[in-house]
Amino acid sequence: MSDGRNMTVDQLLQESVKFHTAGDMANAKKGYAKLLKASPLHPDGLHLSGLIAMQEGDFKEAERLIRAAIGISPKAVAFHGNLATALLQLDRIDEALAGYRHALDLDPDYIDGWRNLGSLSARTGDHEGAALAYSNVVRLTSGGDGGALGYLGLELAVLCDWDNLPAIKQGLEGLPSWRGGNALPAPPFSLLVHDFTPEEQKRFADEAASFLENQYKPMSHKPQARRKKLRLGYLSEDFHDHATAYLMAEALESHDRSRFEIFAYSYGPPDKGAMRSRLRAACDHWVELGPLSPADGARRIKADGINILVDLKGHTGLARTSILACRPAPLQVAWLGFPGTFGGTCMDYIIADPFVIPHGAEANYAEKVVRLPLCYQPNDSRRPRAPVREPKAKWGLPDDAFVICVFNNTFKINAEALAVWIGILKTHPDTVLWLLDFHPTAADNLRNMTEAVGIDPNRLIFAPRLSHAEHLVRLSAADLFLDTYPCAGHTTASDALWAGVPLVAWVGRTFASRVAGSLLHALGFDELITDSQANYHALAQYLVTDRKTLAQVRARLWEVTKTSPVFEGKAFTPALEAALDTMWARWEKGLAPEGFDLG
Repeated sequence: MSDGRNMTVDQLLQESVKFHTAGDMANAKKGYAKLLKASPLHPDGLHLSGLIAMQEGDFKEAERLIRAAIGISPKAVAFHGNLATALLQLDRIDEALAGYRHALDLDPDYIDGWRNLGSLSARTGDHEGAALAYSNVVRLTSGGDGGALGYLGLELAVLCDWDNLPAIKQGLEGLPSWRGGNALPAPPFSLLVHDFTPEEQKRFADEAASFLENQYKPMSHKPQARRKKLRLGYLSEDFHDHATAYLMAEALESHDRSRFEIFAYSYGPPDKGAMRSRLRAACDHWVELGPLSPADGARRIKADGINILVDLKGHTGLARTSILACRPAPLQVAWLGFPGTFGGTCMDYIIADPFVIPHGAEANYAEKVVRLPLCYQPNDSRRPRAPVREPKAKWGLPDDAFVICVFNNTFKINAEALAVWIGILKTHPDTVLWLLDFHPTAADNLRNMTEAVGIDPNRLIFAPRLSHAEHLVRLSAADLFLDTYPCAGHTTASDALWAGVPLVAWVGRTFASRVAGSLLHALGFDELITDSQANYHALAQYLVTDRKTLAQVRARLWEVTKTSPVFEGKAFTPALEAALDTMWARWEKGLAPEGFDLG
């Protein structure tokens, strides 16, 4: 970098921005400092210095600098947008929302403002506001932004507003291959609401991973011999009262601590609940990555000497996928959180089973496939459940009704599944449909659709949110659980089966559609697995009609759950450890990752 002594302010700005754009933060920061020394009130110098502070994880300094820039240029739209982003990182949600809205008042065509408003609205539960924001991004980009298209579809699915989903799917299919630029690639999680093929899902996952990998330089690692204890790092936002934690707590507790040293890397919200305490006790080291930038978080993981980093989030929620793009561990493994491929090159293995990723499907995964012998999904035998069936009236259900339960998130519900449920409600007047009350607009839309075809909307009963323990107890009041397609139940499927409720699965080719089927297969209930809408409808109708057979299935399921290793975390962990041992043994020898099955 030049010393700046003979450069004008504009030249200093241009040179510093060039470094910044190239990812050379050190020289960019020096350049902006020289610029502000020469011109202390330069608004761009203050604003861009604020962006550097934000990238370094110093959000209070970012706020200070960007507010100073706004004081000089109060109508600079991007300044208000980036201030809102800094406030968001400081967990000042209402101020961040107000900041994005102020930026959009200044410029209604501010694409990044609409995009950020959409993301934050979804995070705060305002899914209608999120859908409106993303629809504006789609409009302003003429449908060329895969990120906005994908998230618009997801938000509409949450609301059970399906009219535009076919057009959104068609728009996603028509996107050219992503090769950089201002438009974002389609988010892989949002694709789960559509019936995409595994090949299409891999294409979009590769593009999303490439978007990340282009922003970070991967760390290098050399093959090394195993220590006495292999250092395992688990990376997640969900180390609290969350579905992932419910599944894996006992498996994590069951690690052989004489051979494995367990690190938890948490970047989720602060939590003092019982689940958090339980998970902390299951680990040798607990590291909070929340305040750190992705690069600093990755450096911390590498400094800890992690041998295998197991990511529990993938492309879900508030995942810190950027940490994975930095490659902080010699081996990186995808497991449990996201039902599909991560894409790209930064993940070495994906943990699966022979059902969720059948033999012959390996080409649809960027990672090498490792199949555990029974089911890829762990469970916790310590979870509560009702020892005998709960009375229906206790949970707001008619005592004399046959209760069909669908407790999956509303984004997993679609017109094809609803058509089957409506068919059963029409055929069997004593049936009711029991759903979770995720969002009032979704509930209203579902009621309106059933009423439009002549069914009393009061036969749709929406259950309020409860603690997980209470929820598991009330589940036993249901007679039959009907799964969703193309995104099946995961923890919800485990919950239903653990409660002793027979489940009908509708599986396809994708990982996301096969999870409930995997659980049923592992438990020995293949007769409850279907592979088409017609077969799903026929089996559900049969079980609702032949209630003697259903009662026999239910009794057998209850007995199986008492002894099956599917619901025993201690029985799950040895296979997981054997898989990790095999991965590391290849690394020690300098061999490339290779898929394998554990017998």
